[in-house]
Amino acid sequence: MMRRFVIPSLSVFFILSFVSLVYGAITVKINSGKEIRLYKDYHALVVGVGDYDYWPDLRGSGNDAKQVAQALKGMGMSVTTVLNPTSAELKKALNNLTYGQGRERDRAILFFYSGHGETEVLATGQKLGYIVPKDTPLPARDPSGFADKAISMNQIETYALRIKSKHVLMVFDSCFSGTVFASLKSAPTDISEKSARAVRQFITAGSDEEQVPDESVFKTCFIQGIKGEADFNKDGYVTASELGMHLDSSVVNYTLGSQHPQYGKIRNPELDKGDFIFVASGGTVVHEPSLFPVTTGTLLVSADISGAQVYIDGTDRGGVNDRHNGATVFRRNGASGKG
Repeated sequence: MMRRFVIPSLSVFFILSFVSLVYGAITVKINSGKEIRLYKDYHALVVGVGDYDYWPDLRGSGNDAKQVAQALKGMGMSVTTVLNPTSAELKKALNNLTYGQGRERDRAILFFYSGHGETEVLATGQKLGYIVPKDTPLPARDPSGFADKAISMNQIETYALRIKSKHVLMVFDSCFSGTVFASLKSAPTDISEKSARAVRQFITAGSDEEQVPDESVFKTCFIQGIKGEADFNKDGYVTASELGMHLDSSVVNYTLGSQHPQYGKIRNPELDKGDFIFVASGGTVVHEPSLFPVTTGTLLVSADISGAQVYIDGTDRGGVNDRHNGATVFRRNGASGKG
């Protein structure tokens, strides 16, 4: 019969060797051969709203969000996915992003939204864009309720400014007026030291007078772009500027001119110098080691009691599996620790 013992005098031997390091930063190698340090890691918040209470449902938005999240995870990003959030739930997710992952300066933050968009004309004649959570009323029927539930681009800009992370890219698979950013149409430049400076960038699927189809061409071109099709200079990396140019040309082409993506940087001289960078297929990432190495090795536990069950930190690690010099031996491989 297998028995459980707690043995104070149990002999424990650690055989450890340093075989790997925790990676502390992502550094890209540019055409000149120089290495440019970017950030420690990436985090993305991906939101899809398709099951609306008042607006026409968008059957593809949920799947679009899942596909984008899967693509980003495949590129090594940490991803939070939120589907069909109410206004309160979406604001909570944005607050969690801002004051959670977004508090880390040494990080790149991506926000991707798929769902309805709306534009309001202000008294000045300027247009203000909105993203539309699940429980938002129609503005024609309940303008006050719409203003209460919808999230304006001014609010989005505030979230972008509250985030402390170096690079922030916000992508909207919806159409509305993008008043918070300066539209860019110039050719993107090669990655340089300037690219690593702080930036807030925005991309929308179309202008306020256009309709985004439920079968999203924008989503498909976005995924293809970050995986390498937007790498115009073939250096192995995709900048947000390259991605915006790729979406501008490809989406217009595939929609026969019915959809014109908009892209640009925030109107702020402190946050418009850098460029969000994706490591595409073929790109070189140099991982900078942290100060704390992770070690792996073998943990050898021996006791002169036959049929013992071994517990480590309260977890059942199995029973005896062989004999060693007359003693019962339990072997556990892959022990790790932080120095």
